[in-house]
Amino acid sequence: MRKAITLCAIVTLNFAAGCGAADADGDDENVDSAKLAQIDIGTRWRSHTGYYTNGQIFGRILVIGHTAVGSYNADTEYWFINKSNLQYLGSYNLEFSYADGTGTPPSYTGTQEFALPALATWQSFSSDPVSGGALYDKGNVHLRLAGDSTNGITEVTWYQTIPSTASPANLALSGVFYTGSGSVSVPSGETGYVVDQTP
Repeated sequence: MRKAITLCAIVTLNFAAGCGAADADGDDENVDSAKLAQIDIGTRWRSHTGYYTNGQIFGRILVIGHTAVGSYNADTEYWFINKSNLQYLGSYNLEFSYADGTGTPPSYTGTQEFALPALATWQSFSSDPVSGGALYDKGNVHLRLAGDSTNGITEVTWYQTIPSTASPANLALSGVFYTGSGSVSVPSGETGYVVDQTP
């Protein structure tokens, strides 16, 4: 089941190649418009690995591009989460790395596994429309995860705040996301964009 907050204008994005969207990474996010991938696809597919900064694994996110690969569907994110380690959510920073591939993706397992559409529409906001969960910050990119070690992840929310003249772009999920709190604020002269999904 997917809960998507939809934007007024609908265009197409890259997890999505072919839209001309630029990667947004860290403090310098360039953006394109409308229906885009939350996480950048890379080449044909991109495999992300996340660890808490206490050394425990968060999980892996495999993003498939416009062409299906093996048993994986096109334009889909596959999440493989270590559910028991969600006890560390919000208490430790999260660090991500990734590897691109063109052949058959690795086979992953997790104690929680779910799929989300890779293409989603970014909706503009001035006041954070989502609350609760654990908030993580990396420059002008933010990730909010709701869930626990019993129920697993129950909500995934991506944010980016960018100059008002720019448009939202794919996010390159790499580096350290620092534990935050409260709401995502939008600086003066900028616009906030959000994608909210439920596994």
